[in-house]
Amino acid sequence: MPQRPHSSHLSWRPPAPTDHTDPSIPNQEDCMKFIKKNLPVILLAAAIVPLAPVMAATAESADAIMAKVDHATRTAYSTQLASVKITTCKYMLVGGNVKCSEKPRVVVAENIKKGAVVDGKYNDKSLLIVREPISDKGTSLLVYEYGERNRDNDNWLYLPALGKVNRVIASDDDAGSVFGSEFSVETTENPEARKIYEYTYKILEETNYQNRLAWVIEMMPTEEKGRKTSYGKVISWIDKETHLPLKEDLYRNGKIHKQRTQTDIKNIDGVNVMLKVVINNRSSSRVSQMDYMAMRHNTEVPDDFLSQRGLTDFAFRERSLAEYRARLAK
Repeated sequence: MPQRPHSSHLSWRPPAPTDHTDPSIPNQEDCMKFIKKNLPVILLAAAIVPLAPVMAATAESADAIMAKVDHATRTAYSTQLASVKITTCKYMLVGGNVKCSEKPRVVVAENIKKGAVVDGKYNDKSLLIVREPISDKGTSLLVYEYGERNRDNDNWLYLPALGKVNRVIASDDDAGSVFGSEFSVETTENPEARKIYEYTYKILEETNYQNRLAWVIEMMPTEEKGRKTSYGKVISWIDKETHLPLKEDLYRNGKIHKQRTQTDIKNIDGVNVMLKVVINNRSSSRVSQMDYMAMRHNTEVPDDFLSQRGLTDFAFRERSLAEYRARLAK
């Protein structure tokens, strides 16, 4: 019997595939016809060619663009408080739209982030805490991201039912899943966690994506990073106005393994953010959607909250969260 779609809150249509292969080369006869027909235009273009290097020199390089992306996604704020909802399910395509083929798993969580420059390097700490479902309440993920070269990030998962803190390996796709969703602590999958020096960049084209002007940029892991990630490359559509990624195709073994799309751009406390993020695992036909329900920036967060005490000390954590929730409600 065919599967019936399951009602869910997912509202996402997978983007059409984009082909970046080279076009076929025209034959010689077609080339000669084109030259004869367009000879005056070709001669005029030849006279203008000396201007091309000057024009190219004014174009922004891929490295310069990605430096701005790094700022927009990671360092545009000192702290961030957010309430999020993560919806995950197996899916089928119905009329070109994603429909859950099973009851979706919904997790409501609170995320607190804080960044700082240490010895000239940007470091980030974040704590993601489950509020719903009740059965998972208090399950928490603490992440320390380091700007120092050759230093891997630290990730700890707290399971209140066991009263135990486990270290999470970022390069392990299964162990690195965020609360059973398609979101992961694997840094290649996260624009907010990537270290700019771990990739090389090339502009593939400039285009219009979802009615926004964008650069299409290819990211290749360096040899060192390649030993730590299963991804061979990332193709990213970067919004020209905000320098935030609009879409990313993540390739594994030459094929798109996951696809990330970000929509609903909004400026909150002077910071441009995307309020809806979708991760489509094309290998397993599972999809996760993260909706930001509330957000604030640049409000005080003590360092001791973003520590293992914040993971395990229930009374301390709840007192702090009550204050953060009040700020989000304003």
